[in-house]
Amino acid sequence: MVAAHTSSHSSESAEWIICLDKRPAERSGEDVDIILARLKNVKAFERFHPGLLQRICLCGFYECLEKGITLYRQGDIGTSWYAVLSGSLDVKVSETSSYQDAVTICTLGTGTAFGESILDNTPRHATIVTREFSELLRIEQREFRSLWEKYHHCMAGLLAPPYGVMESGCRMSDKENISNNSFVSYSKHQNKVPSEKILRAGKILRNAILSRVPHMIRDRKYHLKTYRQCCVGTELVDWQMQQSSCVHSRIQAVGMWQVLLEEGVLNHVDQELSFQDKYLFYRFLDDEQDDAPFPSEEERRESQEELQDTLLLLSQLGPDAHMRMILRKHASERTADDLEIIYEELLHIKALSHLSTTVKRELAGVLIFESHAKAGTVLFNQGEEGTSWYIILKGSVNVVIYGKVGHITASSGSES
Repeated sequence: MVAAHTSSHSSESAEWIICLDKRPAERSGEDVDIILARLKNVKAFERFHPGLLQRICLCGFYECLEKGITLYRQGDIGTSWYAVLSGSLDVKVSETSSYQDAVTICTLGTGTAFGESILDNTPRHATIVTREFSELLRIEQREFRSLWEKYHHCMAGLLAPPYGVMESGCRMSDKENISNNSFVSYSKHQNKVPSEKILRAGKILRNAILSRVPHMIRDRKYHLKTYRQCCVGTELVDWQMQQSSCVHSRIQAVGMWQVLLEEGVLNHVDQELSFQDKYLFYRFLDDEQDDAPFPSEEERRESQEELQDTLLLLSQLGPDAHMRMILRKHASERTADDLEIIYEELLHIKALSHLSTTVKRELAGVLIFESHAKAGTVLFNQGEEGTSWYIILKGSVNVVIYGKVGHITASSGSES
């Protein structure tokens, strides 16, 4: 599947492409050396065993695709594994397996690899479409399985979980990976159990809306599709700002609604993971039921009595939720306001106090949020080559050094 591209390659880059275009059986030792010299500079392969990289040079194929080309569709049984040499591709997922309602959940950029479902013939988890002109290295299923059997110990780090089911944002290896649109995926909330206080906050807000402005929660149509019992993001922000003097700005209100979204008490109808002050549809958890209950008289009274305390609680939790939402965004999607909010937060982290303003502002553009809910999660092992630098925002980690008695504990505000 190769789409011609009109721009000319340099003679040096064209040479290795010509070598890859040959059938594997026709590639000479010189061809392999030329391909190897090129692949050594590709991030996806920089930590590969030399023997593995040489095998890839013997069996890989080059593909260049124009913008808008569908590489494969969700539900297909795959035949190849891919690595992105240049360009980027959108990952689209549909709950109905229909391309028409597919939602882009992340972008695969230079240095990322995908298509590992060919190992066990499971259906593709998503539809992959080129976002721009892209160059790929493709390995067919039989060859990839053979490589995996022999070199799985150094290939495992490349294989990402199925799109959309990761528990935290993928770690980026460095600033270049982030700026090159590397693969970022965020946690979904469907399986998360909300805390009692946030569940209660959601009920109070829903009941208050239904008691005062019931038309805000209703069936809505968009692009010939009906979305049941949902609200509009801009209307939720408008309403919240009218209810309390503790809500000073629309940005603050966005953070307060984000608290509910993070816990799954409020959900975007297409499972987007950030609340936005836009014409987007959101649904309260109670309205996910077919026969969602209308508040009783007692519940109306309780919502009236508890509304101000609920808004105060959310106003206290909102800034942290807003910060997490910003840090989950791809670096290229962060606005000037987003960067300023991150920068302001960095000013309060003791471990960074020695850094210059310029460095802190640079950090604001590349930091990625990562959370680990379970104690005992291993971030990395002693002896491994490091790929990330960390700041602990909340919680603590144990630093265990083998051969030494005891361990060190690093907590909030530390760096590692």
